[in-house]
Amino acid sequence: MEKRKGDIVMFPKWKTMLEEKGLKAVEEKSYQEAVEFLLPLVNYQVASREVTTGLLMSWIELGNFSQAEDLCQEQMKAEEENYYHYLHIYITILFQDNRYQELIDLLDEVFETESIPHQSRTQLWQIYEISNKLLQDTHKKEGEKYVQSFFAAIDNQDIHTQWKSIQQLTKQPVSTDIEAFEKLLTKDSTHPIIKTAIIQWFRDNKVDHKVPIRKFSNDMLIIPSELNTLESEYIIQQIQLRLGAVEQSNPTMYEIINSLLKHYCYVRYPFYPDEEEVDHIVEALKQLGHDYLQIPYQSLFGRDEKVQKYKEEIELSEQHYVLLVGE
Repeated sequence: MEKRKGDIVMFPKWKTMLEEKGLKAVEEKSYQEAVEFLLPLVNYQVASREVTTGLLMSWIELGNFSQAEDLCQEQMKAEEENYYHYLHIYITILFQDNRYQELIDLLDEVFETESIPHQSRTQLWQIYEISNKLLQDTHKKEGEKYVQSFFAAIDNQDIHTQWKSIQQLTKQPVSTDIEAFEKLLTKDSTHPIIKTAIIQWFRDNKVDHKVPIRKFSNDMLIIPSELNTLESEYIIQQIQLRLGAVEQSNPTMYEIINSLLKHYCYVRYPFYPDEEEVDHIVEALKQLGHDYLQIPYQSLFGRDEKVQKYKEEIELSEQHYVLLVGE
C-alpha cells in the first residue's frame, strides 16, 4: 500500500469531509464509494481506527482480500493496543476467503503463545470450531470428487488422470472406507507408481492394519504406518554411501545416478533392495552414469548378467517415472 510521507499534508477540512462521507458510505453499504473516500486517509496516515476498520470491512465486502490482508497485518504490528481488534478482522478475512487451514494454524499459534482476554478467547474458539468443521466438510467434498475421478480413470485405464487424482487425494485425510484402494494394491493391472502413491498416502495417514501388496510378481503384507520414507530407509542410504566416491570425483554424474536410484526405489516401494543386491545395483548405477555422460568406464564386473538386469530395471523404472511423474 502506498503511503504519503514527507511534507505533503492533508488539510483538516478535506480530512473531515472524507471521514464523514466515507463512514456514511459504509453505513449505506456503498462499499466502493467508501473505499474512494477512506483510502486517501490511510495513505496520508491520518486515519482513525474507525476509518481503518471501515476501509477494511469495505474491502472484505468487495472481495478485495489481498489488500485487506496487507493493511490488517500492518495495523496488527503498528497498533499494539488494538491488536485483538485487528486480529478479529484478519481472521474474518481468512474465513471469508475460505482459507480455513490458515485460519486454524493461526489460531493454534495464538492459543499456544499469547495471553488472550477471556471474551476474545471465547469468540476465537467459536470461530476455530466452525472453521475446523468447514475444513473437514471441504476435505470430504474434495476427496469425494477426486475418488470419483480416480476410479473413473482406473476403469478407463487413463494412467495420467489416475496420477493427477491420487496426488490430490494424498492432500486429503484417508477416509474410513479404503477397501477399494487396498484391492488395487494386489492387482497386476494397477501401475506400480500408482501403488506407491497409495501406500505413501496410507503411511502418512497412519493406516495401522495389515495391507497386502503385489509388485513385480512379489507379494508382501505391510502395515503402512510402520513404513519408512524413501529418504530414511537404511539400505538406500547405504547405496548412496557406496556412491560417495562418484559424488567427490564427478558431482554431475552423482546427481544423475542418485536421481536414477530414487526413481527406481520409488517404483519398487516398499520392496527395497536387500544386502545381496547392493553391489550389483551400485555397479549398474555407475555404468549408467558413465553411459549417460559418454565417459569410458572399465568395469570390474565385465558383462555380469545381474548388473545388466539391474541396468534394464533402473532404465525401465526411469522411463515410467518420467512419463508419469514428469520429473
